[in-house]
Amino acid sequence: MINIPTDLLRTFSTVNDLGSITRAAETLGRSQPAISLQLQRLEDLLEVSLFSRSGRKITLTEEGEILRGYAKQILAQNDEVISRLKTPKVGGIVRVGLPNDFAVSLLPTILGGFTSAHDGITLEVDCGISRDLIKAVDKNEYDVVIALCSDTPSSSLAKTWSDRLAWVGNGDAALLAQDTLPLIVYPQGCIYRQRSVDALNRAGKKWRISYSSPSQSGIEAAVKAGLGLTVLSEKTVPGSLEIVPVENGYPGLADVEVGLFYRQGDLSEAGLRLVNYITASMDELHQE
Repeated sequence: MINIPTDLLRTFSTVNDLGSITRAAETLGRSQPAISLQLQRLEDLLEVSLFSRSGRKITLTEEGEILRGYAKQILAQNDEVISRLKTPKVGGIVRVGLPNDFAVSLLPTILGGFTSAHDGITLEVDCGISRDLIKAVDKNEYDVVIALCSDTPSSSLAKTWSDRLAWVGNGDAALLAQDTLPLIVYPQGCIYRQRSVDALNRAGKKWRISYSSPSQSGIEAAVKAGLGLTVLSEKTVPGSLEIVPVENGYPGLADVEVGLFYRQGDLSEAGLRLVNYITASMDELHQE
């Protein structure tokens, strides 16, 4: 059985992230020849070529793409073990804001994993509309926020991920055939609501608001009952509901940007650990 040294994986991952052996050498505090030698050792060990080089440009081969995801996971687990066993226990309270749909279907798993790994850290989680959460974190009312990005710039934004939106219903064909589409929406200010209305207006389709709820459970219950269609991120659609194909005559929806926001300047060590954990988890999720 071949064992891959983590220092080789870290060099590989750093070169890929920075797109440059020179920059990776500066970041890792090594010489360029040393970095090149480590990459060669890794390729020899795996008996594959990991990078394609054209002048100064360096890109991953097909085998390199396969290794990229595994390297991230292995390094994250390695660093978590070292963090838990070799560093002082970190404690404290982190105030977290989440959008309603992510709070129900996606992020509880991520936050649950974090609290299991950091039993000294307490999370205080609020759910709400993204627009309000971003305003609150900009005022330092939250430490960390996951929210759908709006057009309004925020100094707290750290990273974004792109998510596809989908029309979602209960599978009732009669509902899809109605001349005026009944919409199930979150309150005013919700990006999903605005995207659905904008798409229908552009397509010239008639619509009406049939049900409005501030909670994901309320939205899901209304859709299950056949009161209309809603719009959700594809990653948060529950198994009890169905994605409506755009071939059924419904207009395509623009992607949304999911942002990680955190208070700037004085975020605690506990908050920083949560930021790093969410970043790694969301990166992995969006590679799928």
